[in-house]
Amino acid sequence: MSGSRLNVLFLVESLAGGGAEKVLSGLVRGLDRDKFNVTVCAVVDCGQYRDEVRKYARYRFIVGGRGWLYRLKYALVYRFLPAGWIYKWFIAGDYDVEAAFTEGLPTRLLAAAPGGKTGKTRKIAWVHVDLEARPWTQGVVFRSLDEEKRAYGRFHAVVQVSRTVKEAFERRFGTHPGSVVLHNPVDRDEVLAKAAAVAEVPGKKCFRIVSAGRLEEQKGFDRLVRALARLKERGRAAELVLLGEGSLRNGLERLAAGLGVSESLLMPGFMENPYPWMAGADLFVCSSRSEGMSTVVTEALILGVPVLAVECSGIGEQLGMGRFGRMVDNNDEALARALEDFVSGRESCAEWRKKAALGGRQVAYAGAVREVERLLEGAER
Repeated sequence: MSGSRLNVLFLVESLAGGGAEKVLSGLVRGLDRDKFNVTVCAVVDCGQYRDEVRKYARYRFIVGGRGWLYRLKYALVYRFLPAGWIYKWFIAGDYDVEAAFTEGLPTRLLAAAPGGKTGKTRKIAWVHVDLEARPWTQGVVFRSLDEEKRAYGRFHAVVQVSRTVKEAFERRFGTHPGSVVLHNPVDRDEVLAKAAAVAEVPGKKCFRIVSAGRLEEQKGFDRLVRALARLKERGRAAELVLLGEGSLRNGLERLAAGLGVSESLLMPGFMENPYPWMAGADLFVCSSRSEGMSTVVTEALILGVPVLAVECSGIGEQLGMGRFGRMVDNNDEALARALEDFVSGRESCAEWRKKAALGGRQVAYAGAVREVERLLEGAER
């Protein structure tokens, strides 16, 4: 320990613009620095949240730089070196708590630490996604389901970000004695303050639908582009704004061009402050094929924006089982029909705005951070 403070390490793959990374940057800002001396270690030195994290925590990384040395180190870490060696050479330190804040490689690396549960360091794993619906770690990070199950067994606690994520985890890996549900801390005051900032947001031409996240298959943005084309065919005027960046940008642009809706699609890229865009939306949509707990849905509620979401892990808890936002089945047809209901006026945006604001007022950042602090300290819940 450093005086009376606990030395805490959070290990992540990177600090790129994903939901878990955004949550971590907000979490380290809120942790009591009189109690915790925080280090964040990224496997790969990249991402939009590095500067924010550095304000509140020591920052380290394993793979950085550029050129041949970067490529060599990346290959060694991801393909060749045993996890135990990587832990010993690049991660180990005088930590009271070590937390794998994302699934996959961070979980595998901390599980490889000598001693496991018998060592002096308290080990915690976070699960942000439904690993039953989206078992992306299999064959990529872990060779088998049994290997991944053994890895989680070496942690004192496993945090799931929603009840449905916990249920999916237990169906896949069995029960864990240290399993706990902790909702992601989202700072309501910060969201509202940033939404009020001066920003260059183009004026609306018609009904504006906004969604946000990495431009990847999981987020289901292709569904929204196809739904936009369906609205156009039916004479409904709408525009779609996708806030984020990712590997599917070109594919989404080609899809929009092929469907004749390029002029109604805006993709301004990743934004450090997306809230003025979100606050000005007529409707915020979560179209994800799978989730754990959608941070942007919580942020939309805070902003009092009507929310439409397909049912996936965490959504029911966030939307009060439909009290704060409309929930529909997780398929293309249900999503398209619901979008048309809002654009046509069959669903009242004014009424859903009131319901969203009610849900947003229930978001408690400080309380969520205190729950994490209790967990880091090893308090019984």
